[in-house]
Amino acid sequence: MDSEGPVGTWTSLALDSKGNPHISYGNHKLKYARWTGSEWSVETVGESPFDTSIAVDSLDYPHISYHEKNTSDLKYARWNGTEWTIETMETPSGSPSLVLDNNDRPHLCYVSHLGWKYARWNGTEWTIEIVDSMQDVYGRPSLNLDRNGYPHITYCNAPGDRRHLIHASWNGSAWKNETVDDVCFYWTPSVLDAYDHPHIGYDFKGKLKYATWNGSAWKNETVDYGGDYVSIAVDSDNHPHISHKRSTSGLSYARWDGETWKTEMVEIGDGIGLWTSLALDGNDNPHLSYFDAHANLDLKYATKATSEPSRSVSLDIVPDTLNLKSKGRWITAYLGAENASVHDMDISSILLQDTLEPKRWDYQDDTLMLKFDRREFRNTVVVGESIEIKISGKWKDGESFEAHDYIRVINRGRG
Repeated sequence: MDSEGPVGTWTSLALDSKGNPHISYGNHKLKYARWTGSEWSVETVGESPFDTSIAVDSLDYPHISYHEKNTSDLKYARWNGTEWTIETMETPSGSPSLVLDNNDRPHLCYVSHLGWKYARWNGTEWTIEIVDSMQDVYGRPSLNLDRNGYPHITYCNAPGDRRHLIHASWNGSAWKNETVDDVCFYWTPSVLDAYDHPHIGYDFKGKLKYATWNGSAWKNETVDYGGDYVSIAVDSDNHPHISHKRSTSGLSYARWDGETWKTEMVEIGDGIGLWTSLALDGNDNPHLSYFDAHANLDLKYATKATSEPSRSVSLDIVPDTLNLKSKGRWITAYLGAENASVHDMDISSILLQDTLEPKRWDYQDDTLMLKFDRREFRNTVVVGESIEIKISGKWKDGESFEAHDYIRVINRGRG
């Protein structure tokens, strides 16, 4: 990804509307990389980040919050389509977590000398409040917004000699802070599922731990060993996926399949997997950014297709208007395929209106052309302005498909 000197610490990854990765990270500068669809574009945004958090808005523009090490400033940078604008939020401060709401307005959680703070842009100005005034705060927070736009924050506090995992949430009138576990260390990433239930990955004394709220109680369990540099996401089935550095082994990836945890190594090597950041695309495929301190001190990116994108078929019937009194010979159907090839269709299985078999067929580039007898077809339709036409069939692997189009049917003689 990037190998310009020691580079790739404090990575944060987000996916845009096309599933392309955007990554914020650091060396001596704040850097930003994105996949354009054909190549990586890398640029310098700011100075000396100690931590970064990235989000992508509805225009696929990046927003980055970061702690500037040289000044101890909390900064917020955003791309407006022409240039980067950067503002200082607070000093001293650090370890931010950034999310955008449905209006692309930024929300931030970060640590300050007064405790954990929550800031949001209301369209005119920033409003800032203290979530937890305990000054013995520790680690890297994680911020999420639920379906009401209310914030949920996970973090560690450290009263005395114990560090407690805390989940704080706003209910519309007050903050509710509760202890999830009596132990945690530094990394406490969290995410909300479709029911607004939080899922938290965290590390403690060489263990990767996982906690979730099931609607009535917290459930905690140990997933793996070596739970350092943790990141978490949930898939379309509300199942958790967790990446982390597994002690000296390298970068590990664990996912719950509904019955058990499945774990695999992404890359093996001592020092591989620092500052890992995980996101899932629309097909639940994992995308990871991380720092490789094993040999070259580089920023790396990894992805894996764990599921094939679903196939679909499109249908275009010609002519768009059918005259029942016309003496034409053919009705022509053009089939296209998304995430598949029309050559993978079993032509012998294809039927028009569940009854008519094609009389002729041919391939035209990425399209399958089928011709049906017009006289037979006329017996399957009635006069109307918008008549639904259906093609059904099977792929060669046996899976069924359907496609639909609408035509106008008239019954007129000449003159």
